[in-house]
Amino acid sequence: MTVENELQSLRARIRAADDQYYNRGHSDLTDADYDVLFVQLRKLEQAHPDLVTQDSPTQRVGAPLPKGNSFPTVAHLEPMGSIESLMAADEVREFAARARKLLALPDDAVLQWACEPKLDGASANLLYEHGVLVRGLSRGDGSQGEDLTQNLRTIRNLPMRLHGDGPFPARIEIRGEVIMSKAGFARLQEREETSSEGQFRNARNTTAGTLKLQDPRVVKRRPLDFFAFAIGHCDGITFATHTALRAQLQEWGFQIATPFELVNDLDGVLAYRDRLQQQRDGLDYELDGTVAKVDRFDYQQQLGRTSRTPRWALAYKFVPRLAQTRVLQIGAQVGRTGAVTPVAHLEPVDLAGVTVRNASLHNWALLQERDVRQGDLVEIQRAGDVIPEVVRVLLDQRPADSTPPAPPSQCPACAGPLQQEGKFVYCSNLDCAAQLVGRLVHLAGRRAFDIEGLGPKQAEQLVQGKLVTSVEDLFTLAAKRPQLLELERWGERSTQALLDQIDRARTPPLARFLNGIGIRHVGETTAKDLASHFGSLERLAGANAEALMAVDGVGEEVATAIREFFSSPKNTATLQALTAAGVVPQTAEPQGAGPLSGRVFVFTGGLTTMSRDDAKAKVEALGARTAGSISKKITDVVAGADAGSKLEKAQSLGLTIHDEAAFQALLDSL
Repeated sequence: MTVENELQSLRARIRAADDQYYNRGHSDLTDADYDVLFVQLRKLEQAHPDLVTQDSPTQRVGAPLPKGNSFPTVAHLEPMGSIESLMAADEVREFAARARKLLALPDDAVLQWACEPKLDGASANLLYEHGVLVRGLSRGDGSQGEDLTQNLRTIRNLPMRLHGDGPFPARIEIRGEVIMSKAGFARLQEREETSSEGQFRNARNTTAGTLKLQDPRVVKRRPLDFFAFAIGHCDGITFATHTALRAQLQEWGFQIATPFELVNDLDGVLAYRDRLQQQRDGLDYELDGTVAKVDRFDYQQQLGRTSRTPRWALAYKFVPRLAQTRVLQIGAQVGRTGAVTPVAHLEPVDLAGVTVRNASLHNWALLQERDVRQGDLVEIQRAGDVIPEVVRVLLDQRPADSTPPAPPSQCPACAGPLQQEGKFVYCSNLDCAAQLVGRLVHLAGRRAFDIEGLGPKQAEQLVQGKLVTSVEDLFTLAAKRPQLLELERWGERSTQALLDQIDRARTPPLARFLNGIGIRHVGETTAKDLASHFGSLERLAGANAEALMAVDGVGEEVATAIREFFSSPKNTATLQALTAAGVVPQTAEPQGAGPLSGRVFVFTGGLTTMSRDDAKAKVEALGARTAGSISKKITDVVAGADAGSKLEKAQSLGLTIHDEAAFQALLDSL
């Protein structure tokens, strides 16, 4: 696998996990797995800075908000960032040493750290005007969040008006975590065995899902709590320390996380985390680590932040929870892209309050490396999620007749042929039932065909009901309207709304079409590059490998995947069927056409009048290209709020830099 493809794979997995956690209220990836993926991506990008993209998870917080969501999105007054997650004591020592160095503190100077529990829930941002709650947002993508005011107002410990006599700030953003206590979650499980999304599996996912519910009356019945931990925008009041801020938050009526400690050195930070890790099972709320912040606000301002995280705060995560169980069988599962991956079916075991029956083994090379076999006694780990991974095999407990498993010779779902590609094995049948649900959801995504109302649940109903047996069947659903109306929770309005969305999606832009049909290794960026270069589906389908590799970012492996896709008789039949169903991708303007042709833009920092995606789309529509990192090839840099190292590098290279007002003026002049 090339470096570019490895980066694409890591980013895709992280984005999927972000979208599930922040926007869907559930997650298929453990915290430990997420942290490992993020560290891998960060290290790989540090080694190849020229391959860093603007939309990489390392350059932003969270995930893009889903278009068409029933909750309107509103900009935070101040960006709502994340903090750096660290897994080892040495990483914490390095972080603290950097902070001391940046502050130029002498060796004998005290640097106090405010230490708090890291609550495991869903973040929220509350806006109070003159002491009255006027709005509550989710974290969203860090720049804007979903307006969840009506749901947040139902939380019993969240003050509708700040306590005390005032005067209160004219406007202040109170940031905190919405969580569910262990006892409250247990009561909820007893009272309601299932929900429309399935059984309540853990408190964090239930909390995130509850905040997305449409009916505040249902939210009110859920035992949610709000714990304040920070402020964002603030008019008319300042604080000397984080400790003083905590005291004020408490006076205003907010609950704050305990136990809290103010320590004088790094050893205190490490000791606090170790003590809390030992105590966590006896605490009222689920924790996944501790947070340490430089206590003095003037030091925080001096330290500043990177493009993603502050240099004055860290999260020191707990060691993942472990359990032992036995492997009953090594099976195979098929994902959206056709990747056939191994999965360990386990003797059921309780791990942090969840009964675990399966563990991820990721790919056949990793399975071979870890030498996991049927009958093995294994150690598994889980950190706040449902599906864990196998950490190690207890070889001294291995049965004498044990044999290593082999990858399947045919697709376990459709019995079709498999292709080996590096560490992965793929089913190449686009209509494989195991892939079809995922392919439909991907095709309907807002950066593909943009079909609102077709999510995983609806796609699964369509496939299970045999209303859709291939991708192209989606565009002939109007003929099956009576059968659609027979599906559970499908009424006249929802059915017609979906059919209208499908009809509107029949003429997608070529780039979105290419992203949606699922060509291996062709994601959103590559799809845009291919569309701009070739202009039409016919020209792309007829291009040879040499012509494909002339496209920026397309190497031999991607070119091979594209040629294999268009040379497959099955895929050709699918494309012909889409055409017959009235799906005609729009031709694209040749690359470089427009008043900004020849210019390359990089965006850094947050924009207030538009999202980065919108800004990127605007300049691309005017003929420019966009990039994710600074180099001498860049002609224009747009620097928004909290622009970090990219701005510094752009200044050192003497590049043209626009603030947001100048960028808007440039667009208005064209």
